[in-house]
This record gives sequence, structure tokens and C-alpha cells, in this order.
Amino acid sequence: MISFLCLIALQADAQIKWDSSKFMQLSDIAPGMKGDGYTVFSGTTVEKFNFEVVSIEYNFSPNWHVIWVKGSGKNFEKTGVAGGMSGSPMYIKGRLIGAISLGYFYQREHANLMGVTPIELMIEVTQRGMQPNLSYRGGTRLNFGSDTVSSGIEMLPLTPDKKHIPEARMGISPIPDRFKKSPQLHTPVAFSGLPTGAIGFFKQFFDKYHLSPIQGAGGGSPVKSAPVEPGQIVGIEFVRGDFNAFGYGTMTYIEGNQLLGFGHSMFGEGNVNLPISGGHVHFILPSTLRSSKIASPTQPIGTLVQDRQAGIAGVIGSHPSFIPVNANIQTMDGKVHPIHYEVIRHRDFSTIYTLISLWFLINGIEIFSGDHSVNVDAKILLKDQPNLVSREIMRSNVYSSSGSPGFQATRALTPLFSLIGNQYAKVDVERIDLDIKMEDKRKTAVIEAVRIDKDRYRPGEKIEVTVRLRPYLETPIIQTGSITIPEDAPEGLTTLLAVSSALYEGWQRARAPLNYQPTNINQLIKLLQREENNRDIILELFVPKVGMTVQGEEFPELPVSMLSVMSAPTQSGEGGPTRGTTLHLEKLTTPYVVSGSRFLRFTIDRNAP
Repeated sequence: MISFLCLIALQADAQIKWDSSKFMQLSDIAPGMKGDGYTVFSGTTVEKFNFEVVSIEYNFSPNWHVIWVKGSGKNFEKTGVAGGMSGSPMYIKGRLIGAISLGYFYQREHANLMGVTPIELMIEVTQRGMQPNLSYRGGTRLNFGSDTVSSGIEMLPLTPDKKHIPEARMGISPIPDRFKKSPQLHTPVAFSGLPTGAIGFFKQFFDKYHLSPIQGAGGGSPVKSAPVEPGQIVGIEFVRGDFNAFGYGTMTYIEGNQLLGFGHSMFGEGNVNLPISGGHVHFILPSTLRSSKIASPTQPIGTLVQDRQAGIAGVIGSHPSFIPVNANIQTMDGKVHPIHYEVIRHRDFSTIYTLISLWFLINGIEIFSGDHSVNVDAKILLKDQPNLVSREIMRSNVYSSSGSPGFQATRALTPLFSLIGNQYAKVDVERIDLDIKMEDKRKTAVIEAVRIDKDRYRPGEKIEVTVRLRPYLETPIIQTGSITIPEDAPEGLTTLLAVSSALYEGWQRARAPLNYQPTNINQLIKLLQREENNRDIILELFVPKVGMTVQGEEFPELPVSMLSVMSAPTQSGEGGPTRGTTLHLEKLTTPYVVSGSRFLRFTIDRNAP
């Protein structure tokens, strides 16, 4: 048994070695030479097409040389070079010269000019090591998991781009500007359903990772197994289960349990640890812009271990685990739909694809937009690890609007942004559980006015508060509540805030910003567990008395001498002042999702009548 495990370890750590009987060096290739390429045009059958070498370009980009070729053949000329062909192996006189990696847009004749990455550059990828990087978490290219805890979606400067919607409805999403300027073949990501609003919202994410979303075909393959051989589809299932998202290219070369593909990077993240799967091609969608393979995943085949400029390298066999997401979704007709999907483990991908999947699934079983209310109970369960004071982050809230109920439901999962992308400790999500109930009525109201009985109160006195709300498309209503002034409240001018939960969160961030900059993982989890209910009106008594936040903890009653020491110009980073102090707060629960705020100023006076 020990010797068997050692053999597996040696195989995984091996590298593909140069063999002149199998491979042809770049220096031996010249314009005019002819050869054969292999790729799947439909199903899982690898087909041959022809090519002729046009030119050799050295340092197309640093350390990346390109063999420019012109393709031909009946099957190839119908589509030309296509997204998803990246990695298709190219042979001259039976020896592998490299893999397709480049193809220009808007080619006039059959889109048959393409670039090939030399095989020697791809083989060098395996020399970086062929063992999975077990500490790999994925890179981060968006502002997730920064020092400041965020509510998630609100930190993304992204909005649906309406000018892209008509093109996206044609079946394939708009090509990012980056691809229009570069001949590198994009990596198609096939989704089982492609609501344009969600894709537009996350456009920045897809562009930064060089991904091109494609309508449909993420799941539903007629076959569940595909050969593992050069010319076949290879890719990553970002999501699998009741929703699917599959990014793919083509296998170039296999030796033992080692696999080369793509001819360019997928994300360019170096030594990685990601699951890879085979695939089935439904068809190639011809386009005057640039064609694309439309494919679905079949079976997991192993682990991606290297992701470099000249190609990807993987080990055939076992694969890393996914994050399970379990949701019970009750639609507006009262029916409950149990939903299950799994999401890849990655700093950016885990959160984005968890949200996209939930958004798409709700759109698929319910309305795209319209008046609605969504009640969401969410639990994010972390894997147990030392020094973690809590493994659960619970969210229970209601959201309501006239927009997308799918988008509103994703707001309960925004703690994933800060949690998975945190800088304090590696945390692994064990699973995510959701209970979602939807109603076909918008239940929102705006705070219009606030009134109290007088302008002077004594410490310890109760303030009766009257709030006028205007519900959506209804006449105004009155809500009453109260808040008691603390006995030790300082005399002087005081502010009474009546504010929605969303605005209250923003107000607290402005009042005491360092309270939202944790210094360890447990402080972060504590912050993410804190959430006000959207039905509540927060009543807060506030005075402009300066306090101090020290290492994520607020101290409103520090003496002047301590404030002076902590604010000294000879130190920075230990803490900072707060913009005033909260004396007391109460919550007034309403039947509505509340927005807006109002404030009043009054005087605390021990001699008040």
C-alpha cells in the first residue's frame, strides 16, 4: 500500500519530457509546411482538419511565440476558428507542433487564420510541478474581502448594461472589449439559462477573468461520459447540479495521467487546485464575429494543477471538492421547489457563482421582475478549525421591490464576499442552506415624517415617537414607538434618528468606520452575523461625544487623557476616534420593508418640565 501511494505521488510530481519522435521544435517549422489539426465539431468525435503554416512570430508577447497557420477542410471552413478550440492539437508529419490559441475577429474569409502555441512552451508548464497546490484559494481581481467589511453587492460598481441586452438574447453574450482588441481565443462559459440582467451586472467579473458567457448548454448533455484524449473538451464546472456553468477549451496532449490543454492560460493563477471535467459539443455556432463551440460538461476527470501563459496542465484522477448549496424555494403559488447545486472553491468564483446560480434559478421557476416580497433564511456553515469561535453565519430577512426577486434573494448571501476573501485566516465553507418564500405583493414603505411631543426631556424619561409611513401605492399610515433616555445621559443637544435598517448600517459606518475594520477572523464573523431586519425602523439617540475604536472594539467612555494618547501623532493604526456616541436605540417593527430616514434635535435637561 505504501509503495502504491509513493508511485501515485511520483507520477503526480513528474513532468512531461521532450521526445523528438513525438514533438516538433519551433526551429524546425517553416512557412508553407502543411499539417493536420484535431478537434470536436459535434458530440465527442474528434475530427481532422487541415492547415498550412503562414508565418512564425517570436515574442508575440513576452516569452510567448506563435505559429500562424491557415485552416482548411469542409468541417473547419463552415465555422472557422472558434472559441472553445483553444488547445486543439496540431501535427506536422505526425509530430505535435502545438495547440490552437489565437484567432482574430471579423476575418473576411472563413475565419481560417489562427495562432498556435508551440508545444515546447506548453511542456515547460509541467516543469513547474504536477502536484495540486493544497494551499491554493484562488486569486482575486475584484474588490472582495477588503479590509472594510462590506454588505457585498453594494461594493460592486456594476449595473446591467442595457445596450447589450438585445445581442445577448440572440444566444451568445456580447464579446468583451478586451477580446475585440486581442486575438486570444476567449474561454466560453456555458450557462443553463442566461438572464441578461445578471450577466450585465457581473460583466466586470467576466471581463477580468477573460470569460465569455454563452446562452444555455451549461447542462443537459445527452451523454454523461466522454473520452479523455487529445482533441476532446476539457474545462471547469464552476457550478453543477440543478444549475450549471461550464468553462471549457480543448485537450492537447496526454501522457500517463498528465494532461496539457488550451495553449494559453485559463486565469493565469500559476500552481492551482481546481476540478476539471470532460465535455460534449452540441454544435459550433458560426458567426461573422467569431464562432464558438457550444458544449456541456460530462464527467469530472481530474485536477487542474498549473495555469500558465502557454497552457494548462492537469492530473487525471481525483478532484477537489465543491461547496454544496441546498435551497427550498417556495414560489408565489405556494409550491416548494427543493434545489441543489455545488459551487467551485475559489476566492472570487465561489461567491459570484453562488449568487448567479440562485438568481438564475429563481428567475427560472418564478418571475424575472415585478412586484414581490422575498423572505430568506440563510445559513453559511464553516468547516471546523482551531480558534474559530463560531462556525455559523445566519441571515434572516425580507426584501421587497418591483425588480428581480432572484436578485433580492442573493442579498442574504453577500457575507460570502468578505468571508471567503478575508485576509486573516483561510476558512472553508462546508455548506450553504437557504429557505426562501416569495409573495406576489410589494410591501415597501418610505419614512415621510417623525414627531415627538416636546423639545426638552429629562434623563430617564420616555420619548413617545410617531412615524408617518407611506406604503407603496397606498395611503400613509402612522406607526408609534418609544425610546427611553438613559439615566446617565449628558445634558445638552441630542439627536433622535428614525432610520431604515439599510441606511442605519451606512450611518454607523460613517459614525465609527473603524468598527467595520476587523483585525482577526472572529471579529469579522461577528460583524457578518450582525444584521438589522429590513422591516424595522431604528430609533437612535445620538450625541456628538467623541469616543474611540481600538482594534475593532468601540469604547465610547474613554477619558480625555486616553483619547489624547490614542490620537497622538506618533502612532497610527491602533485605533481612531468615532464621530459621536450612540446613547440608546430601540426598534419599531412594521409590516413593510422600510426605506428613508428622518431626524429631530431636542435638549436633555434635568430641569425640564
